[in-house]
Amino acid sequence: MVDRIKSGITGLDPLVSGGFVKNTITSIYGSPGAGKSIFCTEFLRQGLLEGEKVFYFSLEQNLESFLRAAEALGFNEFKQNVGTNFIFTKMSGHDFKNFLSIDMPKILEGRKGKHSRVVIDPLTPFLWEIRDPALQRSILGDTFAMLHEFGTGLVTIERYGDINKLELSEDIAIPLYLSDSVILMSMAFNQNFYQKAISVIKIRFSSHSSGMHPFDITEKGIQIFQDQPVF
Repeated sequence: MVDRIKSGITGLDPLVSGGFVKNTITSIYGSPGAGKSIFCTEFLRQGLLEGEKVFYFSLEQNLESFLRAAEALGFNEFKQNVGTNFIFTKMSGHDFKNFLSIDMPKILEGRKGKHSRVVIDPLTPFLWEIRDPALQRSILGDTFAMLHEFGTGLVTIERYGDINKLELSEDIAIPLYLSDSVILMSMAFNQNFYQKAISVIKIRFSSHSSGMHPFDITEKGIQIFQDQPVF
């Protein structure tokens, strides 16, 4: 029987047969502003509510801006657990390769044997830095294998280009292939307005919805409407 954990995202679990498969890696692939970071925040908050230790590895924002965004959604659990069950680490400088290969494993090494939730947001700067496909695959393969040992992880990847087309270009192919699951967050355009939509592209070890589902970002977070059409 597949062991699952709650995602923390309103309306998502019914689309993925009850929740994320435990000890897997999911890539959240989406347009800027689609809600990837909020998705990750809610995923980690669910872990805190269940007494898990959660890790947020940021390659862009700092702790203060993260806490402000979380508190704006009413998620006070992060501020209450900073340094205990909530570990926030910002990558400084530009050596993302060593951050993933050396620094992050050191931070996580004391958690082996206990399920944790881990987020890397975003992974895109690493993909920009490491262009060689063989090196990229080697580093990400080791990183994802390590994360599998510690718990369930999310990584976010920026999506550019035509927002109305699913473009899986070569520069992001490796992390999407290595991930156990891929979720696309997009903003579809129709008749002069944008509709946020979410699609489950793949999930290993599990059945899932094959449709595109509309969602909104409310003052309480993401709400997916699994039974409604996008337009």
